[in-house]
Amino acid sequence: VLHSIRVGDGVSAPVTLFSGSQPQHVTVSLSVFDLMENQEHHGITISSYSKSSFQPYRNQGAGGAVSFPDTILNYAFRTRDQDNMMCCLSLEHEDGSPLGRSYLSLDHSNALVSLEPVIKLPIINETDIIVGTLVCSILEVAGLDAPGINTPVSPVLETRPLEIGHRGCGVTHTDRELFTSIPCLPENTIASLTMAFVHGADMVETDVAVTQDQKAVIHHDLEIQITQETTVPISHVTSNILGNLPLPQLQMTGQEASEQLLTDLRCGQRNMQMVAENLNEYPALSEILAKLPEQLGIMLEVKSSVPEVGVESVPYHADKNTSVDTILRDLLEHAGNRHIVLCSFCPTTCIMLRNKQTRWPVVLIIQGSTETYADYADHRLRSFQSSINLALSENLHGLSIFSGLLQEDAQTKLRVLKEAGLATFVWGYHNCDKKFRDEMRSYAVNGVIYDRIYEEDLAKRVLETQDISRLAVSS
Repeated sequence: VLHSIRVGDGVSAPVTLFSGSQPQHVTVSLSVFDLMENQEHHGITISSYSKSSFQPYRNQGAGGAVSFPDTILNYAFRTRDQDNMMCCLSLEHEDGSPLGRSYLSLDHSNALVSLEPVIKLPIINETDIIVGTLVCSILEVAGLDAPGINTPVSPVLETRPLEIGHRGCGVTHTDRELFTSIPCLPENTIASLTMAFVHGADMVETDVAVTQDQKAVIHHDLEIQITQETTVPISHVTSNILGNLPLPQLQMTGQEASEQLLTDLRCGQRNMQMVAENLNEYPALSEILAKLPEQLGIMLEVKSSVPEVGVESVPYHADKNTSVDTILRDLLEHAGNRHIVLCSFCPTTCIMLRNKQTRWPVVLIIQGSTETYADYADHRLRSFQSSINLALSENLHGLSIFSGLLQEDAQTKLRVLKEAGLATFVWGYHNCDKKFRDEMRSYAVNGVIYDRIYEEDLAKRVLETQDISRLAVSS
């Protein structure tokens, strides 16, 4: 199990004293004790980052690290018996005098484990008096014991720019008036993903969430509509209920779209039933991996609740380890040699994906602070440079950037990413403009994600017999 203890939130000083002047610089060192073995645990590493700088993971050393108000310190260590571990954070003033200590148990009965909320620990001085609080959080990443999980990373990032179909042929569900027309097929269906491939997509971007019975399904929203008045988190619904929900998208799809798909697939009217089966709004991840042409890569967004400023987070799996493991096991069993890129808006999810496997690259999705979307509560996601430093600190492979952040100084920002060694993908409604897409391609980004890829002048593909046979396989 990888344990990550984060000191500070990147905005305010991590230490608050109840009396006296507030320290601006505090030296923090971590000690970990095995209570069963009555000995200290070694092998602690530390990284740090802020809006302006970052330092990669390194051995903690004897002196700990200095925490500034805008700096986040990350302490990491691995154990096997986490239920009997006690952490001690020792704090010193700038002049080296002791400030106090904070303690944190890693017992699994502790509800804080694996959720990574920001918490406040009491600081106890040498006379056992509580003198203040320390802001920190804890994340546990359980190891995944599965063959092939730690093979060399896929070479997909070596190719650029990749043409990536957004949710297949494009968005059909949106609460924003950003899209000028509905695509020809419902989003995130096997039919739509296949149509994108036929029209030249190198990859498709699609979304995966985990149901209550631990089934990975393809769907964008964390909540689903059961009736006109009722929505529930997808994590509270079993997969068999999803399979019996009505499909309102089929009404907007209609006969014309189905016939267009049949024409493009060159597989004849006799396969109309095959098309209908592949318009399922909640296909399983294992199903799309089995049915899509093997040459089609997948950029898989792992859905996770990311709280916005002033908005209560959508309830989701309390144990992200379990839901992330469900997705990775499906990929291991069904992805084969298909190119996969894993991504998420949630830093915690990205850190988990990165530390559980080395086979597929992991990319953090960012939207920054814009007028288009509400700001995320996590300050690490609001600044372009903070997101870069977060990615570098956690050894992520790249960023997927909202197109709105590249309306000004795009070349400079993309050059910063390239010099940092980070892959770059671009998503957002500005990508619907061909001139903007061409501009992004000219900067050699790794991939451009956009709707209605069938309107782009890409080389069309003819599905081989085996590809049509894959589509015809019963769910």
